[in-house]
Amino acid sequence: YLFELKEDDDACKKAQQTGAFYLFHGLAPLLQTSAHQYLAPQHSLLELERLLGKFGQDAQRIEDSVLIGCSEQQEAWFALDLGLDNSSSISASLPKPEMETELKGSFIELRKALFQLSAKDASLLSTAQALLRWHDAHQFCSRSGQPTKKNLAGSKRLCPSTNIIYYPQVKVWKRLSVEKLQKRWDWRWKACSTVHPSTGPFLIAHS
Repeated sequence: YLFELKEDDDACKKAQQTGAFYLFHGLAPLLQTSAHQYLAPQHSLLELERLLGKFGQDAQRIEDSVLIGCSEQQEAWFALDLGLDNSSSISASLPKPEMETELKGSFIELRKALFQLSAKDASLLSTAQALLRWHDAHQFCSRSGQPTKKNLAGSKRLCPSTNIIYYPQVKVWKRLSVEKLQKRWDWRWKACSTVHPSTGPFLIAHS
């Protein structure tokens, strides 16, 4: 199911209708506090469209989101950063304080909140942050200097002028000790001049 969403923009767009979105601002996830623990709230597509409309933003901004996983019931999970200036986005960064008030939460640096998150939220948010950071750093083709364009799921970026496709690769090291999750990310990218199926982003776990 995930492979289909990563390769088929129409299927991914359909999955957004019933999917859940995690919000970021400047690569910091939106978190809420509950009993000495941080929770990562989910938002539906309708809630996100209302939020963007309230701040004078076009719903097309949702296309900047990236697919980060799905549930066993095939509910797709996406991440969207409202604080990054994307070369392909029609909108600028949204005001952080007003967003936090509206969303009843705070955008907190992930490294500061990691050990106060559940293992599931820590894993999802780390994957989301890593993908968002990769896309932010690869908005332009390294060969032509022209803007690259991501597919809807965010599993690759294409340079229209050279037909070079960039795929994010993610290596994850995990260690669980006394309910603490530690992760380190190592980034690599590869380019190829011909289109071929991708299972990216590639998530490789080492324990």
